[in-house]
Amino acid sequence: MSSPHRQELLDFQMNDSNFMKMIHMGRHLSAKWKNGLSASRAAGRAFDSLDIGVPEAERCHWMDMEHATLTMQVDDPSAMVIFHLKTNKGAFLGLYITHAIYS
Repeated sequence: MSSPHRQELLDFQMNDSNFMKMIHMGRHLSAKWKNGLSASRAAGRAFDSLDIGVPEAERCHWMDMEHATLTMQVDDPSAMVIFHLKTNKGAFLGLYITHAIYS
């Protein structure tokens, strides 16, 4: 196979591959849209179930804190620290292998 012939075959293969991707793109994007929509609905239901358990006074307090932080962030970027998640890491409960096993 000569070099120009090889180049023509590679060009044909790439053009065909791109054409097939373009043809099937609508079906693929439609499926992704449906999956994303159902995941969004499930996330909304999960949020609503969490939101119901929060007392109204606490929710109003959080919204006031958010509003104050968003207005102060231009002058004081350290005010954004209230949005950092504060959790304690759990202890590892797995098995610990010691060197005594291998001796």
